[in-house]
Amino acid sequence: MRIGIYGGSFNPVHNGHIHLAQTAVRDFSLDVLYLMPSKISPHRSSDEYAAEEDRLEMLRLACENIKGLEVSDYEIKSERVSYTIYTIEHFRELYPDDELFLVVGSDMLLSFDKWYRFEDILSNAVLCAVSRKNGDNDELKRKAEKLSGYGRVLVSETEAVEVSSTEIRKKIEKNLDYTCYLNKNVVQYIVQKGLYTAKGDTDTDINEVSLMQYDPDDKKKYLKEHLSAKRYQHSLNVAAECKKLAVKYGEDPDKAYFAGLLHDICKELPDDELKAMVETSGYAVCREELETKSLWHGIAGAYFIKTNFGIEDIDILNSVRFHTVGRAGMTRLEEIVYLGDLVSADRDYKGVEKMRKLVYTDLDKAMLEALIFSIRSVIKKGGVIPDATSEGYNFYTRLQKKEKNSSDLKRASK
Repeated sequence: MRIGIYGGSFNPVHNGHIHLAQTAVRDFSLDVLYLMPSKISPHRSSDEYAAEEDRLEMLRLACENIKGLEVSDYEIKSERVSYTIYTIEHFRELYPDDELFLVVGSDMLLSFDKWYRFEDILSNAVLCAVSRKNGDNDELKRKAEKLSGYGRVLVSETEAVEVSSTEIRKKIEKNLDYTCYLNKNVVQYIVQKGLYTAKGDTDTDINEVSLMQYDPDDKKKYLKEHLSAKRYQHSLNVAAECKKLAVKYGEDPDKAYFAGLLHDICKELPDDELKAMVETSGYAVCREELETKSLWHGIAGAYFIKTNFGIEDIDILNSVRFHTVGRAGMTRLEEIVYLGDLVSADRDYKGVEKMRKLVYTDLDKAMLEALIFSIRSVIKKGGVIPDATSEGYNFYTRLQKKEKNSSDLKRASK
């Protein structure tokens, strides 16, 4: 067998990593490629890292159902610094009769002769490089030629997907949109765990600067010109509801107002325009969403306000994107916009008063009831349930069970 090994910090794992891994499997005819996050990198401070178990789980999520890719926790579990020679020796013991291939990015190839015991690495494994920066192929080939005296060195001709974990972490810290760079399940994991978010006073400063760019009065003018009178009034009502909910639950009221105001910005566009925006948005869109025209405006709306208004605040974008379908692990602002849309002053469906009361009592319980309401409505109409909605239902159901079990334990201990 041809066994590949690809290590790194994966902090977080992004689409560039997965592209590199799949390219290696294809171009070097690997039977399997093991991806493994490092425990202690000799090149970086451990302060930069997300927790080991988080990086490992994100990697598993990103590699899920991709043929040829497996995840190894060897370096995470190792008590030693993550020098590559130790990993090569470990895999040589596991696969004594198989051929080993060490996969690296172009940046690693160029500095490979500075690695600890690099000669021993090359005597035990074929070194395989895949570019991470377009235009460096000639430089890689020259470096491979210099290293060839120590062992076999291969270079892929495939063009790079240029993505940086450092830049992604900066975007997350500044609350800017980063979702196009990551697997959707990794995005969800980061949100649920609160990974890479800014700490301290700088958070407030960043968000205040961002919101100064988003003038609600200016956007009201746009909405009034592009929406019907009824839809425009609904947008104002949702914005007002979101602001009240934000005050109730400790969120930024101005930000909530702004997100609620824009949630239906693309609602009345022609279907062909909506579909075109959905298809070019870069968002992960499931088959059920593509089949349901009434869901397109949320995805298109997030794409529209990012590209036309320059809005990159991830909370605002996701609040617009998911206000029709919900999802697991929604942020408070996403929940507020989803529920604010459901209980705004113009809503008059059967049971709306009960829902309004619940929304101002317990936001998590309200989310579960709202998703049940949505699912029942879709089933009644003979529609299909989007993945995000069913995942959201499961998430909030488990959350309520967890809270109930916790309450039961507290009562039992008294």
